[in-house]
Formats: sequence, C-alpha cells, structure tokens
Amino acid sequence: MPKFINGIDVSRWQGPDIDWKKVKLDGYLFSFMKASDGSAYKKQFIDIGIKQATEAKAAGLKTGYYHFSHPTNQGGLEKDAKDEANFFLKTIKLFPVPNFPLVLDLEDEKMTLTQAETEQWVISFKSVIEKAGYTLMMYSYRPYLDRVLSKAHKLGTMPLWLANYPREFDINKLPKNPAGWATLSIWQYSDKGQVKGITNIGTDLNVMDKSFFDKY
Repeated sequence: MPKFINGIDVSRWQGPDIDWKKVKLDGYLFSFMKASDGSAYKKQFIDIGIKQATEAKAAGLKTGYYHFSHPTNQGGLEKDAKDEANFFLKTIKLFPVPNFPLVLDLEDEKMTLTQAETEQWVISFKSVIEKAGYTLMMYSYRPYLDRVLSKAHKLGTMPLWLANYPREFDINKLPKNPAGWATLSIWQYSDKGQVKGITNIGTDLNVMDKSFFDKY
C-alpha cells in the first residue's frame, strides 16, 4: 500500500460532538460510522451516527457505514442474515448517501455457527445488500476469519478492511491477509489514536489504498 489515505472510524463511543473540521485538518479524509447492530439498535445510538456522518460530510470527508453482525441460525440461517441486512438497509436510509461500500463487521466472539454456516450467512447477507444496489465490504481480523471460515471459502472477492494493531506502525509492512483474500483495501492499525477534534476517547486509525479511495 505505497499510496494511502488516512482515515478514522467512529461509533457512539466517540460521541456526537466531534469537530470534523479539526479532524480533516489533522489529515484524516474519510470516516466510517457505526450505523446498526444485529436486528435492533437504540435510536439514540443511530442518531449519534447520523449526526457524525452529516457533519463529517459537511466538513469534506468521505463517509461509509458499518453493521456489527450477530450471526445465528435461530429461526433459520437465511432469515437471520436477511433480517440483519434489511435492518442495516433501513437504518442507512436515515444517513447521508455513503461514498464507500457498506461494511459487514464480522467479529462476534459469541457466534456458534459452523464454518459452512458462517459462509452461507455472509452470502445471504451480501445478496440482500447487493440487490439494494450496494457493494459489501468485509471488516474483521485475520485470526477470527481464519477460524470461522474454511480455507476454501468463496468470499475473497469482497473488499477487505482488516484490523491489525502492530506495536509500531509501518505502512511498508502490511499485515498478512486471512485465507481467501489476496489484497486488502483498508488497514485499521490502531484503536487508540489521538485525533484532533475528538477529545473524550481513543479513536480507530486507518489507512486506505488510494486507488480504492479514488474509486469512490
């Protein structure tokens, strides 16, 4: 990733009162906001995300939205996946139009699906998102994906946003990709960043491949 763009991602923990002009002046040109969680998410938390996204766009940042998933087969695998996907789609209609693909955050440590079930759940979720006209990106970390998906899974065409926190960040030392992915589009390299304009908590820091940034 020799050419990259700096960005952040935020959720309710960063609060609604971010000074996005200061964020941009600090060198961050994009941000992803948490939009939804499972099949229900408190309105007050959604409202925080909407405010974050609206003000970030007004400050000139590109924005994207992510959904924290809780895959199960209760009531049927496909139904569960589609319920979460439809809730995500319903929620982002309240947000400004995203610049980037929508993001499936797959990292629930309480998930009990088999590898085959996990893959099918993601495929079902993805089909709903794509039918609505969006591209879907995968967010997770390598040990988790290598554990919950088989080495022969067919999800590697999804753009990848990988979390990997080295002791010392070096853009020339990219993290190893999980099985099935040849490249990554975004690298989340810290969850303790100090960003001007965000004062109450550490913030996730990311670098995005410039070609991916320019594409959107």
